[in-house]
Amino acid sequence: MSNFRIPPISTLSGSTFSNYVRAIKSGRVEWRYYHKVLLTGLVCGLATPFHLWERLREIEKPKGSESPLFIIGHWRSGTTFLHNLLCQDPNAGYVSTYQSLFPNNMHSQFIFKNFMKMNMPDKRPSDNVQLGINLPQEDEFALGNRQRLSFYDFFYFPDQFEVLFDRTIEFKGVEQKAIDEWKSTYKDLIRKTQRNGLGNYPILKNPVNTGRADKLLEIFPNAKFLHIYRNPVVVYLSIKKFFLSLFPTLQFQHTTEKQLVDLIMQLYPRLMKRYLDQRHLTPKGQLYELCFEDFEKEPMQYTHDIFSELRHSNWDEAKPEIQKYLEAQSGYQKNSYEISRHELDRVVKEWAFAFEAFDYDVPENIRVI
Repeated sequence: MSNFRIPPISTLSGSTFSNYVRAIKSGRVEWRYYHKVLLTGLVCGLATPFHLWERLREIEKPKGSESPLFIIGHWRSGTTFLHNLLCQDPNAGYVSTYQSLFPNNMHSQFIFKNFMKMNMPDKRPSDNVQLGINLPQEDEFALGNRQRLSFYDFFYFPDQFEVLFDRTIEFKGVEQKAIDEWKSTYKDLIRKTQRNGLGNYPILKNPVNTGRADKLLEIFPNAKFLHIYRNPVVVYLSIKKFFLSLFPTLQFQHTTEKQLVDLIMQLYPRLMKRYLDQRHLTPKGQLYELCFEDFEKEPMQYTHDIFSELRHSNWDEAKPEIQKYLEAQSGYQKNSYEISRHELDRVVKEWAFAFEAFDYDVPENIRVI
């Protein structure tokens, strides 16, 4: 499947039926998406016996790592490439694409993997990055398919963007019981990276976690954080292209280009300012900050530095696999971008704090129209 197409069901199809009903009731579904809601509900209902089987098989839980590595950074800052690269380490554990959507069906994956293959493209819509059911994936969809504190609900209900940011990133107005459930779900999700037969060292990528250092450190005081950042103008253009392709495949509400641009313009400063305000919370030696443009020039050197600063082991074992992956990616063609003068002026004005904090200017290779 070379072209990205709108799937007939939602990514919520991996939820338990009760979790799915709670998700649908939390927002306003437009009539044009009723068929997707019904088909997704049917899948959740049919999967219920397998969810019960999952619970019976999980009586004994292996011990989860006390110091997972969280890759953080705003969407389109290089988090996916960095995640895929570090997961070449034979000792790495990660949430797979299958597990991100069907976290409640690990013991019945022989059935649901085939179902997923029929409804998943082989490349990501905006940048042709390879997709595969067993490849590393971010974990926010998995969290949302097991409980109700997931920022990715904004993909389904874009009009709730601000409320969801308050509740699922800043945890404002959330009862302690719900926060405890979210923490427990995250712990169990990390344990599942070990149950899947992958490595024992969890490497997790989730842009939403860029604003959750406080809560993640409550769960994992020894967690390591790897923050990658990129020129704000490139991030804006890339995330705009990405969201314009992605939202139609996920939403239950129609959105216009203007609405998505306004959402992006609000999301970046809210998330990145929260990161800047919270980075002092991370203990010394547990945070590594990486400039994407520097990493792109010398990926092997910076990967070695990451291992030295955050992993403290396994470099000799991981090095050959990492080198092989970098060589395989050498022919990858990046997108080229152009921007209107109005858009550029808005980004420079509204995201001025980021240009200062991360020492950036407007890129010379961006075409202004």
